[in-house]
Amino acid sequence: MRLRRNKFCPIHKSISCCGREPVPKPRLVRLGLQRVEDPHHPRGYRELRSISEMRKVLNRKIVEQDRKCGICHEEFTDYGDIVPDHKDPKGMGGDRVARQPCGRPAL
Repeated sequence: MRLRRNKFCPIHKSISCCGREPVPKPRLVRLGLQRVEDPHHPRGYRELRSISEMRKVLNRKIVEQDRKCGICHEEFTDYGDIVPDHKDPKGMGGDRVARQPCGRPAL
């Protein structure tokens, strides 16, 4: 019987043994931010952010945009209505969503 890709081997107590290829581990850049190797991404890696890190990025973007919407250029009235978005949408679903703050205005 074969082991699944993400299951520990009961003999070796490892994920990358018994003919399975090694699973790339996310590298912790700082608390709340991880880099995941991705050969299909232009930079070669993706960044996974925690909710608190995304809140910090969103707050920084709001100040950079002079507290105005990135599309309609109206001032924000309620913090609960503000969401991060891309100038050029990356596609439906989460598989093509970039988590970089560079091209993400606050809407």
